[in-house]
Amino acid sequence: MSVEEITLQSRIEEIIRPNLKFLTKGAPIEREDNLGELGLDSLAAINLLFDIESEFDVTIPDEVLDENTFSSIAHLEAMLTPLMAS
Repeated sequence: MSVEEITLQSRIEEIIRPNLKFLTKGAPIEREDNLGELGLDSLAAINLLFDIESEFDVTIPDEVLDENTFSSIAHLEAMLTPLMAS
């Protein structure tokens, strides 16, 4: 994993962490962890969408959003990487 990937993962994790109501404070989040199981619900996902757009200065088009977009950090990274390259 490159430094850029680690930095992106840590930035995403920092944004996500407050929205995971079942995550114990200080507990690690793995890239493939199911965010829904950690407490990310649909309302939190909408807030997270806006937070990500603001943090990374991107606009997330509707066509890249699907049922897996907010399922894990890995999926969020996969969605964000091409948007950040544009």
